Amino acid sequence: MALITSLFAVHVFHLKPCTMCKLQRIPFALLILNASFGLATPFKKGFFRVIQSCFILGAFLGIAHFLIQMGALPDPCVLPKGLSSAQEFSQMLKTSKCSDVAWSFLGVPISLINFAGCSLVFWITTKKFRELD
Repeated sequence: MALITSLFAVHVFHLKPCTMCKLQRIPFALLILNASFGLATPFKKGFFRVIQSCFILGAFLGIAHFLIQMGALPDPCVLPKGLSSAQEFSQMLKTSKCSDVAWSFLGVPISLINFAGCSLVFWITTKKFRELD
C-alpha cells in the first residue's frame, strides 16, 4: 500500500521525491518479495525474520529522514557548489532536498508516519511470534 501510494503521488500529483524518499521504498519492495517467497516455500520462520528485518530497515530510514527534516542530522541531498555539466544540473532539478517536508498527512511528515508504522508492525509481529513459539 505504501509503495503504491508513493508511486501514485509521484506520477499523478507530480511530487518530486528526494533521495531519502526513494530509499524508503526499498524495504517495502523487499517486504513484498520476501512475503511472496515465504508463502511459497516451507521456510516460513526464516522469511518471517527477513520480513521483520525489512520493517527495522524501514523504521531506521523513516526516523533518519525525519531527523534530517527537523535539522538534527545533516542533509545528504545538499547540492554541490560547482556543477560541471548540464546533466548534473538537470539531475539537480529532478530531486528535492531531503530536509524539505514535501509530503505530509494531517500535518505529520510521511517519514515520521513511515517510522511509526514500521515500528508498530515490527513490535506486533515480534509479540505474536513469541506467542507462537
